[in-house]
Amino acid sequence: MKILLLTHRTPYPPNKGTQVRPFNLLQTLIARGHEVHLMAFAEGEKELSSQEQLSRWCASVTLVPFHRQWSNLKAMFTLFRRSPLSLGYFSSRRMRQSVRRVIAGQNIDAIIVWSSTMAQYVPPAMASRTVVDMGDVDSEKWRDYAKEKHWPMSWVYNLEWKRLRRYEYQVVRTCAHTVLITQREIALLDELDEFTRHSRLHAITNGVDLERFHPDAFPSFAPEYLPPHEHGFLTDPQAIRIVFTGAMDYYPNAEAVRYFAEEVFPTIRAREPRAEFLIVGSDPTPGVVRLGQLPRVKVTGFVQDVRPYLAAATVCVTPLWIARGVQNKALEAMASGRVVVASPDVVAGLKARDGEHLLVARNTSEFIELVMKVIQDDQLRKELSFRARNFVEKEYNWEPLMGRIAELVEATSGPTPSSLLKSRSPGRSRPGHQ
Repeated sequence: MKILLLTHRTPYPPNKGTQVRPFNLLQTLIARGHEVHLMAFAEGEKELSSQEQLSRWCASVTLVPFHRQWSNLKAMFTLFRRSPLSLGYFSSRRMRQSVRRVIAGQNIDAIIVWSSTMAQYVPPAMASRTVVDMGDVDSEKWRDYAKEKHWPMSWVYNLEWKRLRRYEYQVVRTCAHTVLITQREIALLDELDEFTRHSRLHAITNGVDLERFHPDAFPSFAPEYLPPHEHGFLTDPQAIRIVFTGAMDYYPNAEAVRYFAEEVFPTIRAREPRAEFLIVGSDPTPGVVRLGQLPRVKVTGFVQDVRPYLAAATVCVTPLWIARGVQNKALEAMASGRVVVASPDVVAGLKARDGEHLLVARNTSEFIELVMKVIQDDQLRKELSFRARNFVEKEYNWEPLMGRIAELVEATSGPTPSSLLKSRSPGRSRPGHQ
């Protein structure tokens, strides 16, 4: 089949959660013998330079430059319309024209969309042969933000979750299939009729690269594997490292590390002076950078490879109080044989059991006590490490998971409608348009 893969950012290199899933989907489609035409937004020269590598796998690659400031401005203009700000943020005339050109020129059989915001580029005549991998119900994230923020942003976020939720319903009703990461996410779309829910919605979880993230990938203390400019982050072989990984320009991650550094870690450090808190992830906000001024807190910024930091960790923490879907950071830590202490919202997206595969902390005192318990109890640490690795091996292998999405796409094939280029996209059609 000739398949068009639409993603809201280039899937290579797969450094962030928003890139890892489409990257593995791309690899699965190619392994199954499909001809893939990739179209994606690319931010900065580094992502634009990925075209050469992507072209080795794909039949064609179109990367449209993405500029956050301009996108923020477009989203602001969308505020005065009825459509979601998220669609305005990712709107692009160049992307729309390129999609139409590739569909017509390559005689595309089916479309896969990664992230609901990219569904605006699917012509209605192709909707019956489109699979939308939403990942999470993004509107729920904005609903959570509205509860966290003060006016006027609480008003903006409240408006956005309602607009985006209506759009998500429209996508589900219009396209052939919609994939979400968990049944918990599917349950949020509670206004859909039972037929639509059962015939068009599918729960397919995230996976983890079991070869790349492995307990034996690196020694437990290996600064020699780091590039020279990163050597300062692993200096003390006797340190007890508490590690958080993730994109640090993402609000839930930034809030999570602020909470842990300011409210949890000081007590742990008082009880265990050798403890260090490492915040490992790209694009830290100014607030996150300032956390590096606290005693024994280190903020790395972008790192070449997260695995040496996971290997050096005594315990990994994921104290997210706003968490949707499945957290790759937890899966990667568990696959690496690290003990994870997580908040309930993180575990809600996993099949893991508290006390068997990881530990769940419901408040500050529990985070302190559980992290200290892992630090002090070598046997507990070994047992949880072993069970965590076995758990992800059984439940979170990428290949069969992405194979299920590929099967949905393969079931949609049909003749290309001659009216394709005269059609408007789902993003501009009326709600409920079939």
